[in-house]
Parts: sequence; structure tokens; C-alpha cells
Amino acid sequence: MSASTPTDQDLSRREEMTVSGAAMSAAPWGAAVVTGGVVAVGDLGLHLIGAGLGVGALSGSLATGLVAFFVVAAVGALWRARPSRAIRWARSNPWRFAVLPALACAAIALVLSVVTGGGIIDPVLSGLWHGGLVYVLTGAGGVLSRSRKQAS
Repeated sequence: MSASTPTDQDLSRREEMTVSGAAMSAAPWGAAVVTGGVVAVGDLGLHLIGAGLGVGALSGSLATGLVAFFVVAAVGALWRARPSRAIRWARSNPWRFAVLPALACAAIALVLSVVTGGGIIDPVLSGLWHGGLVYVLTGAGGVLSRSRKQAS
């Protein structure tokens, strides 16, 4: 009698997070930092032109830059990485892979909003909003990556 081995579909949530983290290790970090920085500075510039500079504007601009950072990192890992077992799992399960970058972005946006004096409700909503946006964009990028890789 042979021991049964779990398939990639039988992963626990903890194992999925571990595999997602391994897939994220192949991310194009330089491009993600540059993109996140450009988006944050651009958003801050729009705040300066429109309503002026405040702590809320700075927090919102940084959170928007975080969204760009995490989306570029996660989708970039799927699109350009050499196929490892983690990348293959992430490409075949893009929505489950998208949970890790979304949670990371939501947590950082929440802390950023709390530190800049947003109270309790606004930071929670900010974390949910920014994390949800990362989830949707990363999942969609993963679906496109999967279809692109299958067409090749």
C-alpha cells in the first residue's frame, strides 16, 4: 500500500500561502518599486494640484503606490518567471495566488492609515479597498498569464 501524496489542489490555506510566497520570490522587485514610486508621486502631485497636501493625502498616495507595487510584483512573477512548481501552481490557481499580495497590501494600508491618524473605520475601509483592488488586478493578470502561456 503506497502513501497518498497531496496534489496541488489539496493544499491547505497555510500551504497555499507558502507556495504563493515562493512564487512571489520570482517577482521583478526593481520594476515594482519604480512603478509603485511613480504612482505614489503622481497621486501626491494630483493631491497638491487639487486639494492641497495633508496627512490624508500622503497616506492615500502611499496606499495607491502600494497597490501598483504589489500588482506589478505579483503579475510580473507570473509573466516572466521560469516555471518552477510554485509558479506553475500560481498560474493554474490565479485567484488563490492573488490572496497573498492582497492581504499584504491590505495590512500595510491599514497600518499606514492608523499611523497617520485615520481613526478606526477609515483605515479598515482603506485596507479593504486597496487589498480588494490588488486581489482583482492580480487575479485578472494571473488569468491572462495562464491563457498567454497556454497559447504559446
